[in-house]
Amino acid sequence: MISHRQMEAVYWVNRLGTFHAAASHLNLSQSTVSKRVQECEALLSCEIFDRSTRHVRLTPAGRSIISLIEQILNLQEEIRHTARDPDHFSGHFTFGTTEMVAVSWLPRLVSAIRNAYPRVVLEPVIDDAAPLFRGLRDRSLDLVIAPRLRGDLGLPHLPLGSVATSWMCASSLYDGPDTLSVDRIVEFPLLIQSEQSSIYDLLTQWFRECDVSINRTIICNNTTAVAELAKAGFGMACLPSTHFMPQVDSGALRIIHTSPPPPPLDFVAAYRNDRMSPICARIADMARAQNDFRPLGSAILS
Repeated sequence: MISHRQMEAVYWVNRLGTFHAAASHLNLSQSTVSKRVQECEALLSCEIFDRSTRHVRLTPAGRSIISLIEQILNLQEEIRHTARDPDHFSGHFTFGTTEMVAVSWLPRLVSAIRNAYPRVVLEPVIDDAAPLFRGLRDRSLDLVIAPRLRGDLGLPHLPLGSVATSWMCASSLYDGPDTLSVDRIVEFPLLIQSEQSSIYDLLTQWFRECDVSINRTIICNNTTAVAELAKAGFGMACLPSTHFMPQVDSGALRIIHTSPPPPPLDFVAAYRNDRMSPICARIADMARAQNDFRPLGSAILS
């Protein structure tokens, strides 16, 4: 009978493409991983991998069994998570969020995870949406909470709801009527986050659909910096409405309405489609219960 360790070696060699990468991931020597794969092949009386190239590839026989191996490993992991007392679940859990989550409800989520899994070591990463989703796909992250980018996500995910956005600026930049056409918006410098952010991705498509060309932009690396530049009168900024309403209420920013309005940010909790899926799905559900994009306090953004 094929053992769990043998199937695990086959799974990670296929997933990562080389014996060296699989050994590094499993914290084993390359020879140990190779031996386990060879043992599996001997038990099945077939070659699973074609080793004639630098990156190993599945043979026809390997392709016919790899999905079954993955299913077995996933079921084994789910059985362990289901049967195990959460107090005994341990290990590192690396997850990514965008800045907006970090300065609003991330502390509540961290507290909920620690209460449910006190022995888990949490490793948060704060970044733009694009690099976070890349980290999820290359498996350097277990879970990502971020606005989804355009196109097919191609990952298991749980919708967390939409966050409306609004154009905002300081009265020192513009003190006219609070409604402008889209082509008037671009007469002002636009304060936009980097090309790696979801808002940049959404706004470029929105302007394209409105048949309006962007003229002047000032690129910032985080939402708070964009808001601060807007408050200082440097340009128009598209910001999460609820999150920055305290700045509007204080008079530091004003909302400028457009037709059509700027696109909302559709947040998701996305996670890996592998043996980490069961624990990731549970934490994604915690994220859905905890999400609230109001700022933690006015001091954070003042």
